[in-house]
Amino acid sequence: MNKIILKFFKKFQGRKLSTQDLTSAIKKAMNLGAHADDLLLIVNLIKDTKNKKYKLEKKYILILTGAIIYVVSPVDAVSDVIPGLGWLDDGTLIAYVARSYSDILRDYKEFCKNQK
Repeated sequence: MNKIILKFFKKFQGRKLSTQDLTSAIKKAMNLGAHADDLLLIVNLIKDTKNKKYKLEKKYILILTGAIIYVVSPVDAVSDVIPGLGWLDDGTLIAYVARSYSDILRDYKEFCKNQK
């Protein structure tokens, strides 16, 4: 599974993540059901990293940014224009990334709690 995920990340590697992409990801998160919270957490982590509020290693920034770009891109494994199926691959990818990098997301949640 890691090889498949890395293949997709390499496809989107050269693309920069814009503010518009982050806004689009937030809107699309609502279509991911149980994985919506994971995507929103990843988006907020990347926003805080870009704004220098949170520090994260570059390799994790690239992986998490790649996941967001994959979700907002209309061209991925299953096109989002196919009702239901188009979101299935996005949700699967986000679930995989959230599970694989759960320690990073847990640390970020703790950081957010301490900021309040």
